[in-house]
Amino acid sequence: MTHSNKIKNTIILVVSFMTFFSCHSQEKENKMDKKESTIINDYFAKYKFKNTEDNFNKVNENLLGILPNKLQNGYNDILIFNESTDYQISKEERFIKIGNDILPDLDSIDINNNEKHPYFDELLILNKIIYQDDLTSILNIATKNSDLALDLVVLFNYEKNEALLQTVVRNIENLDDIPKSHKLAFVFYNNANKSINIREKLLKKLQTKETFLYELTFYLADNQENIIKKNGIPLPVLEKSIAYLLNLGFDAKEDVDVQVDKSYLLLNNIYVSHPELLKTFEKNKYFGFKNLEKYSKTYELLQVDTQGSIDAIIQDPDGYTNLRKDKNTSSEVLQKIKSGEHIEVLNSTEDWFLIKTSDGKQGYVHKSRVKSN
Repeated sequence: MTHSNKIKNTIILVVSFMTFFSCHSQEKENKMDKKESTIINDYFAKYKFKNTEDNFNKVNENLLGILPNKLQNGYNDILIFNESTDYQISKEERFIKIGNDILPDLDSIDINNNEKHPYFDELLILNKIIYQDDLTSILNIATKNSDLALDLVVLFNYEKNEALLQTVVRNIENLDDIPKSHKLAFVFYNNANKSINIREKLLKKLQTKETFLYELTFYLADNQENIIKKNGIPLPVLEKSIAYLLNLGFDAKEDVDVQVDKSYLLLNNIYVSHPELLKTFEKNKYFGFKNLEKYSKTYELLQVDTQGSIDAIIQDPDGYTNLRKDKNTSSEVLQKIKSGEHIEVLNSTEDWFLIKTSDGKQGYVHKSRVKSN
């Protein structure tokens, strides 16, 4: 046998061994999965929990954002916006499992004795809430297990119970304490059909958590590129969500003191860090958020005040020009300004200048109609 043939035979033996080992390992893992699933199902049966296929598929699609045809046989990792979580779902056995590893010491687990099994109890409660809306289980979690309450509401979109919602809101403090898999789930619903909607109900509950919302808004603004590429959130949806969060801070407030109000501080700091967002919001008419529009214009005016103004006159071949409310020819005309009239240019960074007339009225005039003194 030649040296090259020996090498070839050695490679074949190694590959064969690795294939055998891999298959054997996979077979062993499948047997362990099946054994674990049997124990969990026996425990569920002991406490009268049963999940039908129709209910399993319906809840998965409507609540968890998981389509039936997306599940493989055995355990499937649950991903939220492509971020891994500490949960798996079993297609055949129709339950959600906590943790991604096979339970240890399966041979020593006896569910028929009278000993407490905290893990199985938590697993049973989780599935009874998600698939059966079991009120006793909901109240148990709301009063005793804030971590699971957070996962139910945030990861799994469970907003059906006020007590559960209040538990989550009460225990929220800093975004740094929140797992990465949860961050976008605070803002968007999981949706099996890829129509991504803002979680207005949950976010409105969090209005009093100003520090948390401040951090969450900056998380979205600072990580736009990664959120679009990795997490699959379209840019227009992401921009609207940032606008929504900025607007949310001003809800139920009268005129705020821009010197001290935290919501205005957030808006100011977002625009300083991400000036492109202000242009995007203007282009999209602030997505219809009136408070965002109001305080964005306040921000622009305050920026003008710090930059100083320029003396100029109006020069128009028609003998006058229109002072408009916004930066376009279809905007409302506030008044007519005669050619030769002195004005004060407050902002000249775009095609439409923000100006102040001699009688103190502010509005926009096209730059072609303004001549510097």
